[in-house]
Amino acid sequence: MQADAPKASWSARLTTLLASDFPRSFAAQILMSAFHFGLNMVLLRIVSPYEYGVFAFAWVLAMFALAINNALVSTPLSIYTPIIPDAAERATQKAMLASANLVLSAAFLAGGISYALLAGFSLQISTGLAAFVAAYAARHYSRTIGFAQARALVVACGDVVYVLTGTILVGMLYLSDPTLAVGPVLMALTAANLIAMLAERRILDSRSKPDESGRRPQRYLGSLRGYPPVWRRIRWALVGALTSMFLGQAHSFIVTSSLGPEAFAPLAAGFVLFGPVRVALIQWQNMAKPVIAMNLDARRYDEVRNKIRTTNLLAAMAVLFLAVVLYLLWPWIHELMFARRYADAPMGRIVTIWCLITLAATSYNAPSAALQALSEFRLLALASVWGAFMSATLVWTLLATVSTDATLWGVLASEIFMAVLLAWCLSRALDAVDDTRSSVAAP
Repeated sequence: MQADAPKASWSARLTTLLASDFPRSFAAQILMSAFHFGLNMVLLRIVSPYEYGVFAFAWVLAMFALAINNALVSTPLSIYTPIIPDAAERATQKAMLASANLVLSAAFLAGGISYALLAGFSLQISTGLAAFVAAYAARHYSRTIGFAQARALVVACGDVVYVLTGTILVGMLYLSDPTLAVGPVLMALTAANLIAMLAERRILDSRSKPDESGRRPQRYLGSLRGYPPVWRRIRWALVGALTSMFLGQAHSFIVTSSLGPEAFAPLAAGFVLFGPVRVALIQWQNMAKPVIAMNLDARRYDEVRNKIRTTNLLAAMAVLFLAVVLYLLWPWIHELMFARRYADAPMGRIVTIWCLITLAATSYNAPSAALQALSEFRLLALASVWGAFMSATLVWTLLATVSTDATLWGVLASEIFMAVLLAWCLSRALDAVDDTRSSVAAP
């Protein structure tokens, strides 16, 4: 009987990690988060609460568009496409999903302009808002290809291009007009996303390998005739994506539609401190879903459980560390970010509740990714429907009876509900596949 191979030492594992794409991808993500954080800090100090409320609401709509894109395009691209054995068939499915991405982006552009105009925004702001939402969601396609092919460095290059382009364009706007109107800023971010997407596609195309026949796989648009079977598999993912987003953003829509962007601005300002953490969670989910899907396909269920436990622990530690830093530096942070335009708002309470919401959200991000990899979209959708209903009910009630900032307590209660429910659902789902494996292996 052969002895087991010795485990690699911690130094060897560290060397392997540093030689991989992960550190560079993580550094690029930090760079992009720092850019967004810096831009938000500048806008908090320069623009009016109304303008900042519009800017923050544009990001809320972009997150909704991203959730829809993730359900209809990126999830099948990251879960089903990597396990297709035939290279030509994989290329065909990528081209089909590229067409779906284009159609979806056009719908976001048209719908965004219509919504913004009906909401009373100016034509400049409406155009900037809709273009930003469409471009932000469209870029998710090339990012997902990079993650699905385990080429995180491609996405990292795109992130660097986005930050450099965005910094240059916003800097030029500031030099021409220090008031920084929100409409042009959103158009600058739109251009940065499009240029980054082109850079990512260029790198992916230049490094694509020929298939067995010597031909390069199809890279661009394809027929949507093959989409109905995909739709039947992931239609519940769309329901889950929309209700999950509303669960965490019910206050955004309810407060903005009821009282206007000015009332939403302090809530959005408090979220700025935790935005990079939420973006990092989305980044992790994009990277983890293909890995989890392949581990599940290979029936390595213990690896999935260990990855989820480790991720939850590290995410919780990161949020708690951030909370301690914010507590120690709060007088300086308040003076720098909030004192100028939000001195009358209870920013300390708002930031504290956002910290608790972020901690709750981190705890179910990994289980959600695993349930998506298990194709449990209906289960996720039903769970998020109940969570969204709870969030909307609590937010409406608290807004009507207490105050605007109290609506965040309703969001927190809903996030905790989802964390507990998804942990229970994943445990049952993994136990079920374990039981199935055992029954098949039994003589």
